[in-house]
Amino acid sequence: MIEGGISKLDLKRRNRMQVLKAVREKGPISRVDIAALLQITRAAVTIITNEMIDQHILEEVGEEPAEPNGSTRKGRRKILLDINETYKFVVGVYVDEKEICIGLTTMNSAALEKKTIAYRPGSLDIPTLVELVWETTQHMLSASCLKPSDVLNVGVGIMPSMFQAMRYKTGLEQQIRFPELQTQMEEKMGVPAYCNSAITEFAMAGITFGESHPQVENQVFLYCDSGQRYHAIPMLGGYTIPGLLENENYIEQLCVKLDGKKWGGYPNGSVRAELSSEAMQEEVAPFFSQEQTPQLWKLLEGDLSRLTLGELMTAAETDTVLQPVTDGLLLRFVILLYTLYSVYIAKYLCLFQFGFTPENLEQLRACAREFGGDAFADAILLSPIQERYRFLCGCAYAIQTGFYERGGLA
Repeated sequence: MIEGGISKLDLKRRNRMQVLKAVREKGPISRVDIAALLQITRAAVTIITNEMIDQHILEEVGEEPAEPNGSTRKGRRKILLDINETYKFVVGVYVDEKEICIGLTTMNSAALEKKTIAYRPGSLDIPTLVELVWETTQHMLSASCLKPSDVLNVGVGIMPSMFQAMRYKTGLEQQIRFPELQTQMEEKMGVPAYCNSAITEFAMAGITFGESHPQVENQVFLYCDSGQRYHAIPMLGGYTIPGLLENENYIEQLCVKLDGKKWGGYPNGSVRAELSSEAMQEEVAPFFSQEQTPQLWKLLEGDLSRLTLGELMTAAETDTVLQPVTDGLLLRFVILLYTLYSVYIAKYLCLFQFGFTPENLEQLRACAREFGGDAFADAILLSPIQERYRFLCGCAYAIQTGFYERGGLA
């Protein structure tokens, strides 16, 4: 006999997840409005929300505001519910080839404590990382007058540059040691651990990070790996598209200039041929000198290999000889963004690790507005997670995966 269907626990988790999602995106919101939004009975919503209030996951935050026009509603005004941001606290960890960043946040990812620990390249292994996270967390909890039982979970983000160090051989294949890291972290910390690529976690945090009630929208997370290679992670409805992350170089095969330059096995005018670090250096090299481009020379300290599009845009404001080259590269970058914007029907394009300043962003948007209109230009944003708060990628991932997707159940 084949058993099927959904268990009572899975059904309960799914219903709670839907309620939490409604409160997160629409809150503060009343039970009546949750029922209407989810198309389930008010009685069911009352049972679910009352249970989560007893667990301190949700809290009543007062009555709905009076009507702006001064009209009065008959009967009692609706009681509004919201997420209790101090229900539990979350530990976030970010790891790259040079440093570990650890932080403690509330349920809405508001940072309470953080610490960055530098280490010698090649000296970090899993037991050492786990011990550092545990010791640092104990100090942070003590400083915030919290107990270990106040921690909900821990999220760990590993940068791709660390993947090779995190691999082990199984026969002819190599696998990333996330399961081993997760097991050791959970045993030491005493709470669930969620480990993933830091880039995937940054993408999940996305442009709505830090908002009290973010809306789940299609977006594309575009990043530049150590200033060299382009990668894009499409997020549809808040989730990555399976399969695309394995094909890491698909973004560099896109065409951004008809009859453009050739590069190895890439199509003519590809991102790799036109927008890679090497391609930009090749275009700038004929002008690069302390005499012709003093501002760019100063920004790069005379080292052209450090060139980024953002620095080129900044320097071109005074180094006018660079303006034609900058305009051409900027247009090609905008074409790349418009391609992703159109293909994935993206509400936002979130840029990470490009070194753009707010002034660069406005210049980029001006070019995008001329090329594709206001909606396209306004969709372009910089990642909201600042460099010294990179541990927030782990927090956002742990909260989404270990809280919302589980309906607040352990």
